Amino acid sequence: MDRRLKKGLITGLAVLSVLIIGSLVLNTVIENKLKARLAHISKTIKIQYQDINVNVLTGCVMIIQPKLWVYGKTTQEMIAQIELNELSINDISYWNYLFKNKIAIKNISFDKPKAIYHHNKLVNLESSQKSYTNALDNDVEIGAIEIINGDVGIFSVDKDSLMVKAKDVNFKINAVGINKSSLKQKIPFTFGSYKLTYNDMFYVMNDFENLSMNAADFNTDFYKIQNLAIKTKYSPVDLSNQIAVERDHFNLTVDTILVKSHGFGFKNDSTFYFKSSEVDLYQPNFKIYRDKLVEDDLSYKPLYSKALRHLNFDLLLEHVDIHQASIVYTEKVREDTNGGRLEFSNLTAAISNLGNTAEESETSIHIEGIFMENTPIKVDWNFNVKDTNDEFVFKADIGNLAASHMNQFMEPNLNVKLNGEVEQTYFTINGNDHTSRIDLEMKYDNFDIAILRQDGKKKNKFLSAIANLFVSSDSKDKVNDYRHGNAKDVERDKTKSVFNYLWLNIKATLLNAMTGDGEKS
Repeated sequence: MDRRLKKGLITGLAVLSVLIIGSLVLNTVIENKLKARLAHISKTIKIQYQDINVNVLTGCVMIIQPKLWVYGKTTQEMIAQIELNELSINDISYWNYLFKNKIAIKNISFDKPKAIYHHNKLVNLESSQKSYTNALDNDVEIGAIEIINGDVGIFSVDKDSLMVKAKDVNFKINAVGINKSSLKQKIPFTFGSYKLTYNDMFYVMNDFENLSMNAADFNTDFYKIQNLAIKTKYSPVDLSNQIAVERDHFNLTVDTILVKSHGFGFKNDSTFYFKSSEVDLYQPNFKIYRDKLVEDDLSYKPLYSKALRHLNFDLLLEHVDIHQASIVYTEKVREDTNGGRLEFSNLTAAISNLGNTAEESETSIHIEGIFMENTPIKVDWNFNVKDTNDEFVFKADIGNLAASHMNQFMEPNLNVKLNGEVEQTYFTINGNDHTSRIDLEMKYDNFDIAILRQDGKKKNKFLSAIANLFVSSDSKDKVNDYRHGNAKDVERDKTKSVFNYLWLNIKATLLNAMTGDGEKS
């Protein structure tokens, strides 16, 4: 072999050997330094692991089966516990660290983390964030952060109870940037695209209701939630025994919620905002039970325009479409009954400009569906969120309604039984937060009112006869077979809901149409 070639090979092998040995030595040195650093990272943080692997040539660090415990600085009680199958940090850039004073990492991956967090509402998160700001000496850039097949549970410290849990959490966020400036903001980092999925999420909303969802997919392009449910944790009877004033018993399920073209953040780093061009809710099913035997809740109930105007965040949903919804409302007013029921089915709704930041500030709602068993109903509802008078227009078109279909609500609650048929009803309510007026026209035939005895079973013939003296049995003596009615200065009971306000209007004008002359005024 040529002496020069042989010398070159020996030199190359020597250099390679030095690099290999040097990298192995450097790997060991860095591993030992990292172990020493983790052993004394903080008085409030304890870390265990099976092993640490470092490869200085590729810029990778791998911690095998780490476990981490975080304790309160004052209480010394455990705040969080995290254990993983593996934590890997890949492709650390030495060039950026040495010459640009920047920590640049291609990828950080958390494999199968199980996290438990004990939430203490008394902890000052703002002061904690400031401590992180002071501790940051280098800007940080991370190509991607991933959580793979994680589980999470959050518990309340003061109540020692579960607040949130979720399974199969998968999360990836790209182009993460952290610096001293970003740490001072509400969202303490910048980011690009993201994707979060999880299953079997459970959330305790308050002392009475829980929220759950089977699956969720949140990403840069859309949000999708499947099988969402909001339910009262008590039975109707138990709820009535728990509360001092009346409260609805809820059972809401939604098959799918889809949110498109969305955005969120903090306006001027102070006010949170959320916006979307389109939200679709598929097959919401809402069952509401109200026990009127419980003492009334006399707190002020705002109209929807005012409630939206006074949200503590900015909201704009340009279009909300509701598909195949149903609502069952049961109200109990007598001890000896199960309550009366009102039912809506096959509901579809199109809502525009739902929120408090729309340039076109009028919110419009169009609803179509079936009332009770087979009565078609159409509603158009408009209001302006920015109007401090809270003026609104509510129009309804109600098709053929057999009066007997209302008896499942009228008999147990009002001790009244109806017979006959209302062929068509139109009404328009113009109102504000204080008073309203309504104009109504209706076409009906062979209408009869039976006032029941106290036991709710037999007809009180005397009172029924008197009632029917004042009620026109049909509308055929009117032009076009319609009787007209109106009511002015209908006063809103501000301690009751929006729908009570609608009912007060309808009740006032029904009496006027059926007991008056029926002429249009």
